[in-house]
Amino acid sequence: MAFSLMTRPTSRALVVPGTVAMLLLLPWLIYSSAIVHRYGLRDDYAILREAREEPGKILRVCASQGRPLYGWMLEASAKAAGGIDGLMGLRLLGVAGLGVLAAAVFLMLRKEGWRPGSAALLAGFLTLTPSAQVIANWSICWPQAVALMLGLASFACARRAIGHPEETAPHGWRWTLAAVGAMATATLIYQVSGLFYAVLLAAALVARRDASLKDTARWMAKHLVVMGVGLLLAYAVTRVTFATGLFTASPRMSFEKHWVDKTVWALTHVFPNALALSALNETPGDMDGYWAMVVLTLTLLGVGVVVEGRRSGLTGVGRWLLALVTLSAAAYSVSFLAGERWPTYRTLNALTGVWAVFFAASLVNLGTVWPRHGPRMAMLLLSGFVAFSAFLAHEQSLELFALPQGRELALMEQGASLVIPAQKPRVFVLTAKQADSTAPFHYLDEFGSVSVDAEWVAKEMLKEVVKERFPREKDIGGLYRFAAGPEAPEPRNYDILIDMRRQHVSAVRPVLQLPR
Repeated sequence: MAFSLMTRPTSRALVVPGTVAMLLLLPWLIYSSAIVHRYGLRDDYAILREAREEPGKILRVCASQGRPLYGWMLEASAKAAGGIDGLMGLRLLGVAGLGVLAAAVFLMLRKEGWRPGSAALLAGFLTLTPSAQVIANWSICWPQAVALMLGLASFACARRAIGHPEETAPHGWRWTLAAVGAMATATLIYQVSGLFYAVLLAAALVARRDASLKDTARWMAKHLVVMGVGLLLAYAVTRVTFATGLFTASPRMSFEKHWVDKTVWALTHVFPNALALSALNETPGDMDGYWAMVVLTLTLLGVGVVVEGRRSGLTGVGRWLLALVTLSAAAYSVSFLAGERWPTYRTLNALTGVWAVFFAASLVNLGTVWPRHGPRMAMLLLSGFVAFSAFLAHEQSLELFALPQGRELALMEQGASLVIPAQKPRVFVLTAKQADSTAPFHYLDEFGSVSVDAEWVAKEMLKEVVKERFPREKDIGGLYRFAAGPEAPEPRNYDILIDMRRQHVSAVRPVLQLPR
């Protein structure tokens, strides 16, 4: 008896509701102990102040980068959050969005013919990746979850319009327009998130073994056209807002010019992060586990392709390779076109998702080699992998987001407690270096990073915590004189010194110094 992603229809009524409920709750179980901590991360403090004091600025800045809907959502939510404690509410929005996304992915995978177990595990894993961890733990990233759901909605609409690879499109242009509109809307929130469409497309392709290579290529091309038109529509809207003077284009709105160099850079700096799936890049730390996961993913995919060849012949191999290469390119297309080289995890949801689909499908394929016990062993291995990924997501949320950022905030709060408005003290914040972080390691500005490594962050964080002490004061900056930098001035030049480099110092030792 051949094992596949398909399921028996009689089990659906019993399995689906409970699985949906479990997936809705999964992100809450993983992230709740971290996101309820009191902390912010870099831009969070500036966003809170700007939403309160400079209406429209967040919208203008985000729109200048082609993300007007992101700016609108972020400004409205930050204004409602009010202060640092309100950042937890924004993180809760991100977690809720991930739960809805997981449930929706599961239902889509079931519709495409995936078994309940493998569909649930893959859907759950997509909320545990490093990319998903950023959405859950960084307050200002919550709109990205909405954009991911719109990418999924775009695929669902296009699926209605295009049908199966081997059939004529059963529905008309209305569903196609809805798909394009959803993709364009997702792009206007966060350009790369709408590309989550490719994850569902990959999942549909690996489950369809009855279509010819020609039909598969034609079907995939139709979906890629929908994605492309949606992206072009969003870009056209953005250019119109610039041309009419509604918004001003940011220098970041530029295209890559050095395609060969960008390809080499992407293959060496970006794709390994996606191939590692749940293993986090710890550069320059211990990378053994990271590279072991990259090798495991590539090996398992190679085995999966071989087994697919045994089952479906060269057509099956061609279908998998065509989908893997094409959809990986599609999932990274926006970042590849952009004239920036910044391998952040928040831009890798779609690319990691595509590789996760083939990882899960390859493991299922491998189970068919041993018909009697192989399928069960494959599910146990996939379950173990997802469970370990859940453990990593939980621990990394605490150790790389909540706790180190909370310590930074506590240091600043101790300094703010010494501000006496009547004296208008001179406050100097000694900014930290990334090496001063209390996190086990750090990666770029996301995992384990130090927030107060720049003057502007120090200024915004101090203003926000002083605002909490004096909520009725309109001119917070007028209560003290502020300066910051990487080197401390002479003691006579300040009244309060907040040394952000002393995060590793025991709490019983002073972290604030007053000149004699």
